[in-house]
Amino acid sequence: MTFSSRLTSNLFLSTLLAFAIGACDQQPGDLGQMTDGDEAQCGDAIVQPGEQCDDGNAVDGDGCTANCTLENQPACGDGILQPGEQCDDGNAQAGDGCTANCTLENQPACGDGLLHDGEQCDDGNAIDGDGCTANCTLEGQPACGDGLLQPGEQCDDGNAVDGDGCTANCTLDDQPLCGDGVVHPLEQCDDGNAVDGDGCTTTCMLKGQGVCGDGILHDGEQCDDGNAVDGDGCTANCTLEGQPTCGDGVVQPENGEQCDDGNAVDGDGCTTTCMLEGLGACGDGILHDGEQCDDGNFQDGDGCTANCTLEGVGLCGDGVVHPLEQCDDGNAIDGDGCTTTCMFEGACGDGVLQPPEQCDDGNFQDGDGCTANCTLEGQPLCGDGVVQPGEQCDDGNAQNGDGCTVTCLLEG
Repeated sequence: MTFSSRLTSNLFLSTLLAFAIGACDQQPGDLGQMTDGDEAQCGDAIVQPGEQCDDGNAVDGDGCTANCTLENQPACGDGILQPGEQCDDGNAQAGDGCTANCTLENQPACGDGLLHDGEQCDDGNAIDGDGCTANCTLEGQPACGDGLLQPGEQCDDGNAVDGDGCTANCTLDDQPLCGDGVVHPLEQCDDGNAVDGDGCTTTCMLKGQGVCGDGILHDGEQCDDGNAVDGDGCTANCTLEGQPTCGDGVVQPENGEQCDDGNAVDGDGCTTTCMLEGLGACGDGILHDGEQCDDGNFQDGDGCTANCTLEGVGLCGDGVVHPLEQCDDGNAIDGDGCTTTCMFEGACGDGVLQPPEQCDDGNFQDGDGCTANCTLEGQPLCGDGVVQPGEQCDDGNAQNGDGCTVTCLLEG
């Protein structure tokens, strides 16, 4: 063999040996650079989708792990289960039970890219700042599960999981409170959420039924702050605190109250105007005999006075003695010396038959069978204003002290 031939042969063998040695020195992952089609793999020094880094080797401890995740940074794919992750198998591959975004495969959960019950959004990742948080709540919108305690929430631990002290609807576990799905005392409903507009308010009151605690001021309420809590200026029965008024549970006779059961509900024996039900009294909103009006309150200046007389009309009960009235004490109550017909009690016109009355129909009208002086109409009797045989006088009334007695004899 010539010298040149030996030289050529040695060079070929050297090259072949170097290639073989180089192939043996390849690090795991470097083979990806030699595969057909130049397939992208972790360790090819190119950061591909799903990789956080790629330093071209399969060595840990140099800032980029062998599975192409940044070291010392809690992230999906680092093999460590972090908050917000359902699993972490140390890779970015799907189909092995744990997806590339660290959610359990085949289980409806936040981060799987599908919108499930209880989720406001699901963008398929566990990253905040992209419009949808890692716990599948819309960013920038106060909602249960965003980790921020909002009005109407009892707690917010940033997830939609029960059994960790704070329920998926942001109510405290094991405490009977509005929003836990159970109707407790003082609640009218409880649909297990803190959402208005679904028939049950966030304060567990039935929507649109005009009741104390729904946050809307209705007739009979002095206030309504949307809760059933005392000590905040408005009581649980919708009365202003610190003011003696109907509905505060204290009977105030000076305010015209007959009862006060501490609520604004009719049908329980005491009306919303603090009048005893079924007794037919002024202020119960029902027009009874002897009342000129009844607007259900004790306020003057609204057309009907506190004693149920029409304002501006000279009638019995207005506190002024008018013609044909013997008295007027400004109320429609019997037993106080002046009857509801404005007659001295025990006299003609009080509706009670007293001697020597022949009749007493409680009014001063003739033509109804009983005259205004309590004599039977059509019969010549003492008190009819006509002096009959046996009478010394007849002044047409049944009163003594006016010169002619109630028996039609001259006085003195």
